Amino acid sequence: MRVKLQKTENYYLADQQKHMPKVDEELYFHIDEKNNQVELTDRGINLITKSGEDPEFFILPDIGVKLADIEKSSLSLKKNYIRKKHC
Repeated sequence: MRVKLQKTENYYLADQQKHMPKVDEELYFHIDEKNNQVELTDRGINLITKSGEDPEFFILPDIGVKLADIEKSSLSLKKNYIRKKHC
């Protein structure tokens, strides 16, 4: 059994660009042990999301991106306020 497992693993890892998408499409999530991260795949999100629910509910947003968006919007609000005040 161990030999079959090793042969199969070598087959899929030998040419990742060719064979790995076949395996990956069946996954519900993947684990990155190096960075200690777990990510849901589209299939996993569809499994845990009921109809009518927000599919983005289970995805944590990137805090840096969200903070940058807030800062941009607050700066544009300040600029608009200053323009209106001076006009």
